Amino acid sequence: MKAAPVAEGDRIRQLDVIRGFALFGIFLVNMPTFLQPALFLPENGLPAGHTRLDDWIRLLFDMFVQTKFYTIFSILFGAGFSLFMSRAEQKGFAVRSLYMRRLVGLLMFGLAHLFFLWYGDILHTYALTGLLLIFFYRASDRAVLRWTWLLVISLQSLYAITLFTPEDSAEAVNAVSPLLAVQASEVYNFGTWSDWLSFRLTNELPLLMENEWFAIWSILPLFLIGFYLERRGVLQRAQEYLPVIKRLWWVLLVLSAVLVSMIPLLHGDWVRFPAPASVSVQVFVEWSGLTLCGFYMSSLLLLYETKRGRSLLRHLEPVGRMALTNYLGQTLISVGIVRIFHLYGEAGMGAGLLICLIVYPLQIAASRWWLSRYRFGPAEWVWRCFTYASLVPMRRMDPGSG
Repeated sequence: MKAAPVAEGDRIRQLDVIRGFALFGIFLVNMPTFLQPALFLPENGLPAGHTRLDDWIRLLFDMFVQTKFYTIFSILFGAGFSLFMSRAEQKGFAVRSLYMRRLVGLLMFGLAHLFFLWYGDILHTYALTGLLLIFFYRASDRAVLRWTWLLVISLQSLYAITLFTPEDSAEAVNAVSPLLAVQASEVYNFGTWSDWLSFRLTNELPLLMENEWFAIWSILPLFLIGFYLERRGVLQRAQEYLPVIKRLWWVLLVLSAVLVSMIPLLHGDWVRFPAPASVSVQVFVEWSGLTLCGFYMSSLLLLYETKRGRSLLRHLEPVGRMALTNYLGQTLISVGIVRIFHLYGEAGMGAGLLICLIVYPLQIAASRWWLSRYRFGPAEWVWRCFTYASLVPMRRMDPGSG
């Protein structure tokens, strides 16, 4: 029996909607790093000459965007893992080898993205973390939850310890290097492609690789949450869990309100912890990322269960179905704009927000047009062909359908 990707009629539309929503948040989060050498700037990622508008946008991003959307994507990845494995197993395929090819394909996308386009790639980390998921596929729900709680509690305990580490001995998350920031601006504005690659390999990748283990630690429990939710049918049969989702929505709203409200208080130095202010802000950004992630997802699930909400959210489905293509496209478009107009190290948060507000609606329209003619996005098609070791039909039989 020949392996083949999931049929269009078997897709879970709620997941595409949530993925499309998360893609916009990911774009907002990534945009400042497309514009500024954030690795070599202070913790807030803003250069010394930033404006008051930059401060306000940075604050709003910390409150409602930063860490709130990669968490959603990570949960959806875990759900996708469960769907992929269970469907392949039902069809009698060698699920482990099929899944390994899928991860290798994702890793190749990620490494190409990382080396040749932008240092902030998440795909290679997803591929590496995804290797660990295979050990949980046969595990019981109780074991999955036990490991999830262990990973979450251990990580959040580390954040709590960091929060109460005195300022004189706390370690800064980012090493501020004004000289490297200036060099990065020169390279990415005016350097050749070989200059880009050399600077990335020499200065950026070593910093990223040092923290790769921490990224895996952060992402694995989110994968497991998505894996568990899909197993229980929560994401695709939300109507059966409406009472639970509604109660969870209220709990997450209250928790998020408390945690998010701490961020401006810390920014304004009205509340202090022993840790430096930048570290304290980052801790609450991380904590609120977990609660707001759940709040956003539960809100979308509840909204999707209403007729009016489903009609509104359906516009996000195409962009969510082409999430890999659109994620890579956001990098290509942003890096291209920055290079052509020599904006690296020069443009502020306002310009970045404007680019996102223009490009993302265009991606929605382009995704809708593309999927009316083709079954998959370009990157998704390449990934599927590699995974299934065959040329998967791409063009629709009826271009007007879909």
